Amino acid sequence: LESWEFELRTAAMDVTEEDLQGLYTWVDEIPLSRPKRNIARDFADGVLLAEVVAHYFPKLVELHNYSSANGMQQKLYNWNTLNTKVFRKLGMQLAKQHMQDIANGVPGAIERALKLLKIKISEYAEESPSSGGKPASPGSFAPGALQPQPFEQLLPGGSPGAKASPARLQAVQPAGISSEVLADKERSIVELRETNEILETKVRKLEQLVKLKDAKIQTLVARLQAAGLA
Repeated sequence: LESWEFELRTAAMDVTEEDLQGLYTWVDEIPLSRPKRNIARDFADGVLLAEVVAHYFPKLVELHNYSSANGMQQKLYNWNTLNTKVFRKLGMQLAKQHMQDIANGVPGAIERALKLLKIKISEYAEESPSSGGKPASPGSFAPGALQPQPFEQLLPGGSPGAKASPARLQAVQPAGISSEVLADKERSIVELRETNEILETKVRKLEQLVKLKDAKIQTLVARLQAAGLA
């Protein structure tokens, strides 16, 4: 963890004007769910950054885990979730203070995170061919460069426009389910349970609010009746 934080601090010291222009151009060309007006404010809750990762590696991010937020608690929840479930897989971690700075919209904080993320996305694509990404050098990082190739082209002997025959499909099918796949499924189940618990907690809070409002309404009606106004 200390080495990752040191790496982040090192990257943070040399975000040049040229780097910033490259980062803004990169982000502008990625389709996101919200209009991009002010990068510090737009990325403060972590949702758009999750979408940036999902643009290149959809399997690494479960976007339903991240809710748009104005409150600091939900913003930090989103960033902590990204830190533990996504950034760790990419070989990076953000320091607690850095996440707080991003959530507070501190100038330059999100740019430092984006610069490191951009580098890690490229490295991850090179180290994990199965991710479906096509690596790009950090100095010439182009949006869309990591788009996955058509499945037919990834098969043995595949070429553009080629059709996947049953024989070729059979050749790439694993003999059995690997332990890594099972581990991924177990992690997904745990994450889904955590998400379900969070949703159930929110439902309970909403039910409590409804009960409180009902009680206030009944009290007001009783007062109106006592005053002969109802």
